[in-house]
Amino acid sequence: EVLPRAAAAAGVAGFIVPDLPCEESADLNQALDVQGLARVQMVTPVTPAPRLAMLCREAKGFVYAVTMTGTTGKSKNGLAAEVSPEVLEYMDRVRRCSTVPVCAGFGIRSHEQVTRFAGHVDGVVVGSALVETLERGEDVKAFLESLRRG
Repeated sequence: EVLPRAAAAAGVAGFIVPDLPCEESADLNQALDVQGLARVQMVTPVTPAPRLAMLCREAKGFVYAVTMTGTTGKSKNGLAAEVSPEVLEYMDRVRRCSTVPVCAGFGIRSHEQVTRFAGHVDGVVVGSALVETLERGEDVKAFLESLRRG
């Protein structure tokens, strides 16, 4: 109860809790609901269709559609990963299931990737790339603008 209240007071809109299965989230969901906060559901390319439908039904705020299996960050060669037709089809599937916006995330760090996702998702998550930009002491605004304009 304290965390959701403090989060709402600070302007937080919701929480992403990757390791909390939907089936075990009732207490947290109730505490967040009281404060008008969302618990964002995460789905992956290997989420089975019945579970995908259930997670999309339960989603609040947005559905975080993980673009790849594994961990977030750069591809093996250190560059932004290519967005395959299979990933776009998966995003379309998620979008068909969801009643809230769908945002693609994990490994997104280039204008080309953002452009490729256009029309398939409602937004992108660039958390790791943003942290890397901050760690290098680079201009965050310029980085974010580069994602939009190239």
